[in-house]
Amino acid sequence: MVVGPESGSKTPMKKMLTTLFLAAAAALIVPAAHAENLYLGVGLSHGTADFALEDNGFASAYDHSEYGFKLDYWNMMAQDYALTASFNLGLFSELQKPGVNAAPGAQDFKYSQSSWSVRIGGDRVERIGKRAFLFFGPGLEYWNGVAKFKSGNTALESEHVTRFSLDGRIGAAMMLNANAGIQTSIGTKIGRASYTELGAETTWFPSSTDGSLGLVFRFGGK
Repeated sequence: MVVGPESGSKTPMKKMLTTLFLAAAAALIVPAAHAENLYLGVGLSHGTADFALEDNGFASAYDHSEYGFKLDYWNMMAQDYALTASFNLGLFSELQKPGVNAAPGAQDFKYSQSSWSVRIGGDRVERIGKRAFLFFGPGLEYWNGVAKFKSGNTALESEHVTRFSLDGRIGAAMMLNANAGIQTSIGTKIGRASYTELGAETTWFPSSTDGSLGLVFRFGGK
C-alpha cells in the first residue's frame, strides 16, 4: 500500500499487453467498408472488482461490488454477426461515521475504489421482427483497479490489480424507432488477477457476473 499518489509502477510486459489490448479495441472502432450498420450503446453497469492488500509480508485478495458507466460498440459485419468493443468505468465509495462505541477521537473513515476495463469480442445477432434483436457471444476483457482508504489526514492507496478474463454475455435491444432503443445484457467471466506490493505477490482466478442497462443508437444502413 502506498501513501499519497499512486506509484504507477508496471512491468514492461504489463505495459505491452495493455497497449496491445487497447490497440485491438481501437481497431474495432474503425468501421469496415462492407459493414451493414453500426450500433452504439451507453448506460449503467454493475460488476465485481478484485483487489488485494499487503499485510505482514503477504498480499491477500478480496473482491467488492462496483457500479459503472459503460460504452458498447457493435460493428455489423453481416446481418447476423458483429465485431464488438466495450469500455467501462467502475466506481464504489463508502463513508463510515463513528458511533458512541467508537474510540475517543475517532474520525470518519472513507473507502473508495475505481477501475476501468476494455472488452473485445464477437456477437451473434438474431433479429426479432423489425424492432428488437438478441445478441450473444464471447469476448476477452482487460480490467485494472485500485482501492483507497482515508481517515482524517491519513490517506492510503493500494497498488493496481490487473485482471484478464474470458467473458461471455447475452443481451437484447428493444428499438423505440429505427435509430434508438433500450438495451440490457448479463454476462459471466472467469479470469486471472495479479497484484504486487512491497515484494509480496499474489495471483488468483476470480469469477463473477455482470450486467448493464442503457440506450442504444443505430448509425448507417437503410
